[in-house]
Amino acid sequence: MKFIKSSLALIIILVISGIYFLIGHRPPFPLSHEVVGLGINHLAHSILGVLLLAGAGVTWYRSKNK
Repeated sequence: MKFIKSSLALIIILVISGIYFLIGHRPPFPLSHEVVGLGINHLAHSILGVLLLAGAGVTWYRSKNK
C-alpha cells in the first residue's frame, strides 16, 4: 500500500511537470524564454515534457500491475 501512495505522488508530479514543459513554458505564461530573455527555442523543453509524461505512464503501468 505504501508503494502505491508513493507512486501516485510521483505520477502526479511527473504529469504536472510534463504539462508545464509542454504548455505552460510558452508565452504568454510566466517564466517562458521570451519573458526572461533567453530566445524562442522550446524544442528541448517539449522533448522533456513528453519524456516526463511517458515516465508517468510507465510508473502508472508498473504500479497497476503490483
